[in-house]
Amino acid sequence: MQHAPIKTLVLTPQQRADLLERSAWSLSFNPGDLMILVEFMKVCSGGPGTVLCKEGDTDSFLGILIDGTATVLKSSSNGSQTVIGRLGKDKSFGEMSVLNREPRSATVVAESEVRLIVLPRGEFDRLLETQPKLATKFLLKIARLLSQRLRETTGQLAEHLG
Repeated sequence: MQHAPIKTLVLTPQQRADLLERSAWSLSFNPGDLMILVEFMKVCSGGPGTVLCKEGDTDSFLGILIDGTATVLKSSSNGSQTVIGRLGKDKSFGEMSVLNREPRSATVVAESEVRLIVLPRGEFDRLLETQPKLATKFLLKIARLLSQRLRETTGQLAEHLG
């Protein structure tokens, strides 16, 4: 399934901040916050078919798509995979594995050339330790996203059952 590995791009902090600023994530933070945040983040890229993360993996990170699209897949008990979502610009994945330290709940595969900003769990922990106020803002952003997804999923379930 994986055509090429995820590549880490070597960018300056300002270049990483400029990319993050192009995303909807930047609306929650001022320019100074962004410059601090990117010290904990890296930028990666991959081509179509690249597995960005795999269900069951314990190596966790939060990824924010800056460019490109990806498919979210969930394995069933018989081993087949079902598409449960598609991600585009500004969409994120991996929030749950970073927060709860459990294995990945789904697989994410690039549909096109992608570029993403990545916050590894270890760097997230360092952010919490060294920048508690900024980490709180970041956690609130994640909480709002997860809450919104839960509302959408609950609505879809209600429609399906009704």
